[in-house]
Amino acid sequence: MKIHFVNVRTMHHSAHSGYDRLMDYVSQAPLSTSRVWKKMSDRERKRAYHQAKEQISWYNLSDLEMETNVNALDPRVGKHVCHFLYGENSVYHIKKSDNPRKKIFVSFHQPPEVHQQFIRTREPLQSIDGVIVVGTNQIPFFEQYMDRSNIHFIPHGVDTDFFKPGPTTAKITNKVLFVGNWLRDFETLVAVAEILAAKAPEVVLDIVTLERNKLLFEGCGNVVFSSGISEDLLLRKYWEASLLFVPMKDCTANNSVLEGMACGLPIVTTDIGGMRDYLDESCAVLCNRGDAAGMAEAIIALLSDRKRSAELGARSREKSLQFSWPKVADMLRAAYQKSFEAQRDSGRRNPNCA
Repeated sequence: MKIHFVNVRTMHHSAHSGYDRLMDYVSQAPLSTSRVWKKMSDRERKRAYHQAKEQISWYNLSDLEMETNVNALDPRVGKHVCHFLYGENSVYHIKKSDNPRKKIFVSFHQPPEVHQQFIRTREPLQSIDGVIVVGTNQIPFFEQYMDRSNIHFIPHGVDTDFFKPGPTTAKITNKVLFVGNWLRDFETLVAVAEILAAKAPEVVLDIVTLERNKLLFEGCGNVVFSSGISEDLLLRKYWEASLLFVPMKDCTANNSVLEGMACGLPIVTTDIGGMRDYLDESCAVLCNRGDAAGMAEAIIALLSDRKRSAELGARSREKSLQFSWPKVADMLRAAYQKSFEAQRDSGRRNPNCA
């Protein structure tokens, strides 16, 4: 089976982070530039691009080229899977494969409300053989548009060899780490910082996020702000922290949570979206959305109880191993194979089907 990953690199992800790390664990055959794409005039490309852009907010001209090359692939031998790793960016002009040797898979990452905000059409779903979701909260949404048997929950992975517990000497007492930007609940984060400043002034919030968010923390004397740091420094921050705090507005999978778990940190986060697909009360404290008082209380309690904090951290690391990239890659290959087997079984039941 040949796998052709259709990839869009997310620039804010570091070398050991991000969904496209799959490409390091699944053997792939890059797609060549098709004759169809080469023959398309600039006018044809612009027209097709603008058609897609009206419906797909994150669509780029490079996505059109990738879709065109996938559509042009017509294998004569073997089994081929074209897998779009970031479906929210790249899928509009995709055509249903009539070739039994070719399957189209697409991974989607956004919770349903966000998906609908940035993708205004469901029509391309009819051309997809397999949808990969990274949160079970996505399944009911996609079930409205395609058969459940073609929807596969395969968790997001994490590099458990790079993100791993550090030396105990690296720990800094009362340091709480926050990492990320997308769908983070900054309003609650600031509220928690204010509560901690009043009730536990010894606690330091180590904030790693985009530079544009710095203004949110003006006046928060217990905040240390960082942006654009190296991956090695990020890893050190995971090692130094007593716990990871990530309040969310919504989510499916979450890179920061997975990395914190892999580094053996107890987690305080929001009980929302697909969060429980990755953690539970054995390794985390899950709070209601917007419950700043409850989150601050959970942080103070964990920092005050080193034994419980250590137990949750150890279970975090143990649980993260379920999501190591080699295991996720095996699940993905099984989903590909299942799609071809379902086609074979369907043909046996109905010999008139081509």
